[in-house]
Amino acid sequence: MIERIKKKVEKNYLPSEVKRIIAGIGDDAAVIEPCGEKLLVATTDTMVESVHFNTEDMNFEKIGYKAMVSSISDIIAMGGKPKYALVSLAVCKDNLTKDVDDLYEGMLRCGREFGVMIVGGDVVTSPRNVVITLSLFGEVVRGRVICRSGAKVGDRILVTGNFGDSSAGLEILKGKWKIPAKSDYVGKCKKRLVNKHLLPEPRVEEAEIISRKRLATAMIDSSDGLDLSIKFICQASKVGAKIWLEKIPISPSLRYLTSQREEASSLGLKGAIRALKFALYGGEDYELVFAVPRGKVEKVLRDVPHTTMIGEIVSAKWRVRYLDKENREVKLKGRGYEHFKTSP
Repeated sequence: MIERIKKKVEKNYLPSEVKRIIAGIGDDAAVIEPCGEKLLVATTDTMVESVHFNTEDMNFEKIGYKAMVSSISDIIAMGGKPKYALVSLAVCKDNLTKDVDDLYEGMLRCGREFGVMIVGGDVVTSPRNVVITLSLFGEVVRGRVICRSGAKVGDRILVTGNFGDSSAGLEILKGKWKIPAKSDYVGKCKKRLVNKHLLPEPRVEEAEIISRKRLATAMIDSSDGLDLSIKFICQASKVGAKIWLEKIPISPSLRYLTSQREEASSLGLKGAIRALKFALYGGEDYELVFAVPRGKVEKVLRDVPHTTMIGEIVSAKWRVRYLDKENREVKLKGRGYEHFKTSP
């Protein structure tokens, strides 16, 4: 199996691309030549079958692609450039060789798009579920590291992209959110949301600009949901935040589907509230959430694609508060996904 993976991986890279890899797949460990004065940035992520994915919902190629996206998003949120991956894989004896081939094809395809090379890992048997642990290493220029802990009172809170599409797509995929296909447009909206869950895109270009131009004081990726991402920044920076609900970016597809009369009636919720709950408490959008000094906000909105200002960093005594158009606090029930806690 390891020899098969080695051949599959190595045929994807040109000699010029592997010049810094002294030892790779097949040795006890990968050896990589360092690059100048850059700092090493590293992350690891584990995906477990039936917890993070089900093969009934997505094929192994999409699972592999998404596993790589998850780690890439963590690296770029620190201001780093992802470079090298180690993949540890636990598979059942029932899994076919094709399953492993497809899994690696997904990871390799994502790696080609964002400049990541697989340089090693491990393969073991699992008694029941497939388990994928992907460790990713990258580089970051000194002075460009962006942690969660740098936000200051007066900073503005900005985000990339839209929120809620991935979690809405998952509910559609699992049949928990049944939407009658009354028109072609409804079908297209559903497909867009499902695709956002199956094939997310990390904000590599946006993160590179933010890091290179030193625009953010704190940053995090939104894999755990917008609400938790804001709270993690506030916790690490010992500050609070006020968020204007009307400013949270929600895609036209999600707004349209949650505005349907039958949908709003069956849930007992107004469509706008339903969309906001997806946006705040749904995860796996892989957008960036970051704090920016007030004087740099216009530069960010001009230079960084797909950005929106949604709030402000305030004193810690405020905690995280959500406000309506009249600056009145709105209390919503819900929370993002957390391991070892019951479902919302």
